[in-house]
Amino acid sequence: MLGCVAVQATELLTTPVDDLSCHPLAEVRRRNGWSQESLAKELRRRGFGTTRKTVKRWEHGVIPEVSAQQAICEMLGLDPAIPGRVTWPVWLPTGKVAGLSESWDLRGTVKALSDVSEGALVDRRAFLGAVGAELLLPVMTWRLNPGPWLAYREGGRRVSPAMLDDLERLIAVRRKMDDEHGGGALLGMLHSDLRFVADLIRNGSYHAEIGQRLHMVAAELARLAGWSAFDSGRHAAAQQYYLSALRAAASVGDTALGVNIVGFMGIQAYSTGNNRDAAQLMDVATAEAVKTPAIIQAMAWARAGRAQAKIGDTNETQRALNKAEHLFGRAVHGDTPPWAYWVDEARIMAQRGRALYDLGDYNGAESELMSAITSCGEQYPRDRATWLGRVAISKLRTDRMDEGCSSGREAVDLLADQVDSDRGLDFLRTFKRELAPHEDSATAREFMEYASERLGDAVSA
Repeated sequence: MLGCVAVQATELLTTPVDDLSCHPLAEVRRRNGWSQESLAKELRRRGFGTTRKTVKRWEHGVIPEVSAQQAICEMLGLDPAIPGRVTWPVWLPTGKVAGLSESWDLRGTVKALSDVSEGALVDRRAFLGAVGAELLLPVMTWRLNPGPWLAYREGGRRVSPAMLDDLERLIAVRRKMDDEHGGGALLGMLHSDLRFVADLIRNGSYHAEIGQRLHMVAAELARLAGWSAFDSGRHAAAQQYYLSALRAAASVGDTALGVNIVGFMGIQAYSTGNNRDAAQLMDVATAEAVKTPAIIQAMAWARAGRAQAKIGDTNETQRALNKAEHLFGRAVHGDTPPWAYWVDEARIMAQRGRALYDLGDYNGAESELMSAITSCGEQYPRDRATWLGRVAISKLRTDRMDEGCSSGREAVDLLADQVDSDRGLDFLRTFKRELAPHEDSATAREFMEYASERLGDAVSA
């Protein structure tokens, strides 16, 4: 393949991972205002014989006993079980964003995948680690250098074509599981899957074709893990998965997958209030989508319309959504990548409905979203739950409280019976807050009681 750079993966393992002059524990101390002595003192208070010299040795490569690691976890407000699952010092929450600053090549890709597969779920922050220029830099780097970088590796256990067949089938199953049950139910499994594949990349034996497929699998697993983390409200983790996924997509030169990942990054940006970042990310996605099938271009432009709606630009929103619909009409059967199976007419309608909702056109939003819900039938319960949440709010905001409560009940049932999605719950929380002034109404009280009975504290958070 022209333009490919072949790199033997053994080269990636010869450089020490950690610079001991900036050990993660030292960074954690700095972020928390702890000196070596104050950390040691707190551990002594908890029954350990730790001294300042002990902490210094830890920061120069000595691994603390597990009980001491668990105590540090408790001091940081983390689950003490983490050291049993993640190696020291990877689990320490330094605030570093995996995938952001590594070199833009195969070595950096492997490093990012290794870091995210070890530590992404340790940090439970709900806010993003990178915004603005810091976030856009790796995306622009991808645009300028989209790969591919093909790798092979000698030594280690052989990675067979049959193993890759199984992994690719597993991804298809995971996608459907996400559709049916939401990110909260799936995130731990996806993280474990990615960790397994990252280990194969680092330590397996494979030729270039298998190396390409391995990186493709890693890219889609990281993308799907990012989406599941986002759906669960784990934004710091989601961002790291996405950045690592983008690198893995570049390693095999898959522009369509890269466009999809940048689009998901844009969705996360506007969902967390970073609307300008979202618009710029969608600009990159639509520009690069020109090189991809029409269905991918339609997806990119529909997402761009959502980003413009978040900014409040009605004209640009309509222009982008109209272009999405035009491109969708030009889609050629058989051109759709396996991961884009969900891009259909219902999704395009739903994108328009959600954009109208963001623009405050609640009647228009309701019409488009209900058409999308009807078109989906029993499929995609997580999406239907989030769409119904918007419909319920739209009805309430247009003085149709009884109808809003009816739609809200449908969303409650989906979230209680099938779906684990923090995003879906967020719409119900909004609906409940806005319904509160109507608590004198029997209909409002009945909905409140029903939601609490079926979802408990989750809908009150």
